Amino acid sequence: MADLYHHQVSIVIVTYNSLPELEKCLAYLKKISDILYQLVLVDNNSRDDSVKVAGEYFPQATIIENKKNIGFASACNIGAQKSDGEYLLFCNPDLRLDKDSLSPLLEVYKEKKQIGVLSGRMRFPDGSFQPTCRNFPTVKNILFSRGSVWSRLEKKNNLYTLPDYEKVTEVPAVAGTLMMIKRDLFFEIGGFDERFFMYLEDTDLCLRLHRKGYKNYFVPDAGGVHLWGKGSQAGKIRRNWYHHYSLWKYFIKYFPRPFTFFILPIMLMVNFVLKLLFPFKEGK
Repeated sequence: MADLYHHQVSIVIVTYNSLPELEKCLAYLKKISDILYQLVLVDNNSRDDSVKVAGEYFPQATIIENKKNIGFASACNIGAQKSDGEYLLFCNPDLRLDKDSLSPLLEVYKEKKQIGVLSGRMRFPDGSFQPTCRNFPTVKNILFSRGSVWSRLEKKNNLYTLPDYEKVTEVPAVAGTLMMIKRDLFFEIGGFDERFFMYLEDTDLCLRLHRKGYKNYFVPDAGGVHLWGKGSQAGKIRRNWYHHYSLWKYFIKYFPRPFTFFILPIMLMVNFVLKLLFPFKEGK
């Protein structure tokens, strides 16, 4: 089957005014030498030189320029369609991928069966662990997710995000910060759900895979430094709004009940406003 593909891995990056971090991301990608890969960059109508810089670093890259910002999920799907690798690796433009990350991910495919998606260990710039694996959202755990003000008030932030693991571990869901999936499986499952402009599209994909019997894994030997929220110049207010809105869409999709339509929007709006009034640094 692998002989049908031009590359073993296609790395898909979506950009939206992603400089200067994009340039550092590309510099780290150039250090990868053990795996033959294709770079696919999908730009959502950036006003900076993201496309120009990508072309300078990777003249052979496949670059798609959208005429407007169509969102992360839709752009990833376009990138996947233009890819020619057996495996897709979705990366954020503010990720500095470790040069030896591809091999550990591909090795897991030799060891495990029914793999959905794989992700690696993310780190903050100071080297500390950055949690990117999580449980599937429920009414109970969303109150204590990393983006919830309530988790700071009650000091209960361990119901949603998952801790670090020393070995390859099955997890419910992983972040799209670094996500590998077989290209054929990605299209078989329907790709990312484009009703999510940004956020929750990764969790939604993991849930659909889980329901079809696939297993998602955390791979500690792969990973990189992730500069949380630096991959786009979109403002914090706008990002927070999309996060809350996508969470509501997620619950509408999977929990279409009175609570979702009448109570949850109020809870999310209160949380959104409180975060504006009492901002805190997410992730740690």
